[in-house]
Amino acid sequence: MTMDARLHTLMDRLVGTWRTTGRITGGGEHDGATFSGVDVYEWFPGERQMVHRVDVEIFGGRTEAMEFLTPRAGSADTIDQASFDADGTVEHTVGTFGADGRYRIAGDGARATLTVDRPDAMHARWDSQAPDGRWRDWLDVAFARIGEPHIEVRSKTDHSV
Repeated sequence: MTMDARLHTLMDRLVGTWRTTGRITGGGEHDGATFSGVDVYEWFPGERQMVHRVDVEIFGGRTEAMEFLTPRAGSADTIDQASFDADGTVEHTVGTFGADGRYRIAGDGARATLTVDRPDAMHARWDSQAPDGRWRDWLDVAFARIGEPHIEVRSKTDHSV
């Protein structure tokens, strides 16, 4: 499988280790709660897939996940995503880069827009779908690049890089 050159360039902007901070929005019982941690994006050998490692602390606990981003065969902008959480949850989403360079993700009951602001900063805005079908604000997430990609295979007890 060969990847579209534009898609590779757009995905390549994600590569690195990112300090992640976020806030739950949109009302509800957790409105205003914050979380922080580290996200790492790294090309899988062969640069046909990207690996995304999530390691954040929220609600006094730790959430870890490994996600694979695979460009869809025959598409110049669509990426299939499979996320595996440490708790055993598996989620599948689809991402698409728009003409504006923003990355839009859609899944079961959630959607997001990721914007790369500068080479060392990006942000994401997540929405969740209410039972009545309406979309509402859910998460605001900021990413600050802190280094080259380095994915730890084993969990650490802290967020050191």
